[in-house]
Amino acid sequence: MKADYHLHTEYSYDSRMKAKELVDKALTLNYDLIAITEHLDLLPNELLVYGLPAFKKYCQGMQALKERLADTPLKLLCGIEVGDYNKVRPFADCLLEQLDLDLVMGAVHFLNDFTNVAVPLKAPLTPSEIASYYRLNLDLVQHCKIDVIAHLGVYKRYYKDMPDESFCRDILKDIFQTMVERGIALEINFSSLRKPYARILPEEWQIELYMDCGGSLFTLGSDSHLLEHFDLNYDKLPQWLFDGSLQFPRF
Repeated sequence: MKADYHLHTEYSYDSRMKAKELVDKALTLNYDLIAITEHLDLLPNELLVYGLPAFKKYCQGMQALKERLADTPLKLLCGIEVGDYNKVRPFADCLLEQLDLDLVMGAVHFLNDFTNVAVPLKAPLTPSEIASYYRLNLDLVQHCKIDVIAHLGVYKRYYKDMPDESFCRDILKDIFQTMVERGIALEINFSSLRKPYARILPEEWQIELYMDCGGSLFTLGSDSHLLEHFDLNYDKLPQWLFDGSLQFPRF
């Protein structure tokens, strides 16, 4: 199955991609499944700058596209990426209950001091900041209603070298065991293949740790915000991802 479960279109403030153009390209490239996962960012510092999109209108637009695709091989999922869900849970839960969504992704973008780890950093994170980042991800999977954890390790996208995260192994095991218990899928995010890091996230040793904990649910995500990024580097993904041992859910 050729799939991309992490895509942003016109309802995400930082995207320049149109949903209709994305669907047309996915059909041309013989995708079996794509998920549009617009941003839902509810921290006050984000709402002040970007506001809140009209998500009911978004869901209606996705339904119209699904109807258009009814006689094609392409399945379209209407999803959402909730940023820092664990910090805004009551409000986010209330919003999500009113939306007809196929897929909910959770992501950590900010540390507790509001350092944005999804953009280029002024300096590499310290070991204590890295541990804090993973503890926030643990809180996310423990307490939030998500189907997928997105871009685990996102702070590394603009690094050139792989940092030592061995001291976080126990936190990662707690994350993965919780995910297994709650049926949360691990995203293999390949946006970093088009950035300085040039590796998938999480790295292979972390994927193996997840599987050692009993994890078997995965999604693939390009995290594309531009049409030219969709499908970019798909052919560079490690072939072991497609050997049949990994389970990619359809939701």
